[in-house]
Amino acid sequence: MRFRVMDAAGMVAEQVLGSALAMSPIVTDRLPLRPPVLDGQRMNPRLHLLAVLGKRDLLARRAPTARSRARLDRLMRVATTTRTGPVRTSELTIPGPAGPVAARLYQPEQHTRPPSLLVFVHGGGWHVGSVAGYANTLRFLADRAGVSVLAADYRLAPEHPFPAAFDDVSATWRYAVDHAERWGIDTARIGLGGDSAGGNLATAVAMTAEATYRPAAVALLYPALDWNLEHHRSTAMFTVPLDADNVRRAMRWYAPTPELQADPRFSVLSAPDLSALPRTYVATAGMDVLRDQGDSLVTRLREAGVDAEVRRFDNLPHGFVSMLTDPHARSATAEYARAVATLLAEPVLS
Repeated sequence: MRFRVMDAAGMVAEQVLGSALAMSPIVTDRLPLRPPVLDGQRMNPRLHLLAVLGKRDLLARRAPTARSRARLDRLMRVATTTRTGPVRTSELTIPGPAGPVAARLYQPEQHTRPPSLLVFVHGGGWHVGSVAGYANTLRFLADRAGVSVLAADYRLAPEHPFPAAFDDVSATWRYAVDHAERWGIDTARIGLGGDSAGGNLATAVAMTAEATYRPAAVALLYPALDWNLEHHRSTAMFTVPLDADNVRRAMRWYAPTPELQADPRFSVLSAPDLSALPRTYVATAGMDVLRDQGDSLVTRLREAGVDAEVRRFDNLPHGFVSMLTDPHARSATAEYARAVATLLAEPVLS
């Protein structure tokens, strides 16, 4: 009975989301909803509704199931429905350390010249999320940036704790570099990116890559970078769609022991030296529990002599690339895509 109730609640959430997204932003912005003002910021009602609806799955106290993961993927596809130009997709199978890793390559019709590639790692707290759920976002990034985008379905926690996801993303990155020329990509213009937990994985892989696999750039969205949440002021400031308890729970599912939690391939900001990272762009959400972790990374990188930039998008929540039906989230994601195009426009000289 409990699971039937949960499934019914999930169906209601999908129906509410579909109805809300069918409304014009002019209508939703006039709904009698008063999102709270926090740190001098306020989400618009449409974004707040999207964030609240997503909170149910993100705040789950039980380990995710195949059914709950599929439901979240459906919600994401609905919340990211948007128009793009023609983008060709190709299904790939990448040899991984524990078996094949499914991946998808997005190639826009209007490509930068010379062609470049972003290996994008999806978010989801290391325990949810998929290439299928991110399909609209990945297509949008490829179209707006004018670059090819490769994304892979890495193994998820808690079934597969650290370093499973890191190992799969590392294998995906090496495969991309090794096969880029076959896809018509300039090998000097390949970057790593990701959002949330995906930003964590992208940073860790870039930080540990051998010289021959060094990325041209890293482009992150609201990355999760530090086990020590109490070190960051934003941890206690925001609760929608993520709060500190949820972040800690997701981190424990991925890195369940103190030894793993101290590993800099997980808790990136614990690394004593970040100078191996390439030029880095970090987009943060102004109303996000993880906001200040992105700021801390950029501060550390600049201190290490790395070219780094942070762009804060005020009034936006964590996960805004999964809310493309909202014009503000869509605009911020498009700006991130333009930053990717700029980062990869100049080759890295070996």
